[in-house]
Amino acid sequence: MGIFFSAIFCLLCLVVFNRGLRWLQPQKALTQVELLTIYAMLAMAITVSGHDFSQTIFCTVAISHWFATPENEWATLFWHYVPDWLSVNDLGVLNGFFNGESHFLQKSHVLGWLEPMIWWSIFLTVVVFTMLCLTVIVRRQWVEKEKLSYPLVYLPLEMTQPTAVGKTGFFANRLLWLGVGLTCVLDLLNGFAYLFPHLPGLPMKYDLHTHFTSRPLNAMGKIPIQWNPYIIGLAFPIPLDLLFSCWFLFLVWKAQSLFGSMLGVNTPNYPFPDQQILGAYLGISIVALWLARKPFAQVVRGAITSNSDDQDEPMRFRTAIIGLFLGLIFLVVFSYQAGMSLWFSLTFFVIYFVISFGFTRMRAELGPPLQGIHYSGPLQLIVAVVGSRRLSRSTLAAAAPYWTFTKEIRNNPMPFLLENFKLAERSGINTRKLGVAMMFSVCLSAFLTFFAFLQLSYQYGSIGVGRGHTAYTIIERWLSKPQEFDATFLLATGTGLAVVLGNTVLRLRFIWWQLHPLGYPLAGYYHFERLWFPVLIAWLVKWISLRHGGIKTYRRLIPFFLGLVLGEFICGSGWGIVGLITGERTYTFKNW
Repeated sequence: MGIFFSAIFCLLCLVVFNRGLRWLQPQKALTQVELLTIYAMLAMAITVSGHDFSQTIFCTVAISHWFATPENEWATLFWHYVPDWLSVNDLGVLNGFFNGESHFLQKSHVLGWLEPMIWWSIFLTVVVFTMLCLTVIVRRQWVEKEKLSYPLVYLPLEMTQPTAVGKTGFFANRLLWLGVGLTCVLDLLNGFAYLFPHLPGLPMKYDLHTHFTSRPLNAMGKIPIQWNPYIIGLAFPIPLDLLFSCWFLFLVWKAQSLFGSMLGVNTPNYPFPDQQILGAYLGISIVALWLARKPFAQVVRGAITSNSDDQDEPMRFRTAIIGLFLGLIFLVVFSYQAGMSLWFSLTFFVIYFVISFGFTRMRAELGPPLQGIHYSGPLQLIVAVVGSRRLSRSTLAAAAPYWTFTKEIRNNPMPFLLENFKLAERSGINTRKLGVAMMFSVCLSAFLTFFAFLQLSYQYGSIGVGRGHTAYTIIERWLSKPQEFDATFLLATGTGLAVVLGNTVLRLRFIWWQLHPLGYPLAGYYHFERLWFPVLIAWLVKWISLRHGGIKTYRRLIPFFLGLVLGEFICGSGWGIVGLITGERTYTFKNW
């Protein structure tokens, strides 16, 4: 998700507690700086502990030995290439991990997992630190000089805004509570209907695909009409041209599938959205780097001459550049020791950080509720270029755990780092102290996530096994059936790259051109089919309010839409807490 509802809910609880503390003991109440620092630390901790960053690594490092059978020939293909210091190969230790009904805090279990847990914690921490160094280099340009929108910082910033004497605060706005009330009523009705099916609920989606059952219309796939209130609320502050681009280009993606079917194209996966999205993000990164080339050059010159104005930065520019290179060197050497070739590991992480760079730029401008790349990350791109036949077995075996946090890159820490620095810029937080606080939360979260995940796995049986199994299944396919240069993959990737670059040129040359290049990869992501209709609603309401009411009407409406988000997050967290207490599955507002 673009914003974590759990972090917002915790921030709300802190704000409520702080209001009471301010009334009882004003001198001990937390300031906005302190509240937002806690929020930033929470956001980073949740990022590290998320499904697409650390959780699936555990299953991957354990699966290669547990699921090796004579039929899949894993033992012959790559078993002995998996390093012992990054995996667990003791079947006695793994038995409780996969089958449950055990406890992690047993000597044999702790000792079996201790070394891999330490090394993977260090690895993930260095990944985030390297991103922090890269973020420091671009922070001034993207936060202070360019007027980017940062839609996802609106809610935490407004929630913690101190109220001036004689003025109405954020929580006193009636439109805010109208939005909160509407979503709470909706989620309560659907929550009780989920637990008690005989009760009526309000339907949240309807799929138009049920009406398109024959060719060529059935080629468009799912077209759900879904109206998640929190998506509408998150989308409302997004710039109007970006909103239009997102829902319009979603229809363009569907049109590609439709026209392909009409022309008799029977190629599987046409129009190759995953590969096009990968190329689009590479294009976004190229454009962002090109536009910021002069500020980057100034940073480098200042770091070399020690003459840069970087006292207010999270770290000195020279430190950031050195940290960036040292972090990259550590990751490459780590991968080399795990069995990868040097050129492969260097290429892998360069691509990964370039894609992360593009993600971060998109979040700063667009602030989408969700973004990602479906199974077309750095690993797939390298294999498409050189072919799996030219890669050693040790390289592919060592790359399997990396697939877990690069397969979709949804839980990427770098956008959150930049957004937290934007919060610092708006609220006066010391960025140097904030950087230290965020890295502390990352280190602590990496360790606690591993412990909590292992404890739950030994108690209930490993969760997320399928993700780890898929990684080694892909490696098995590449090793048992080596592939050569994948022209189709690269052609689709080049198409996505060309679309973004062409769209950027058109926007720079023609002021009337409304399509934004960031909309193309977002609209093509498979999860966006659930978001396009709420985005359309947000665009329509925003267009009407600006057209007929002006900027004042738009600003008056913002609290209502933030209320839609806040209300959904409150009720969603409430149902989650009920589920934890009762042990029952409860309603999830995301409805995915």
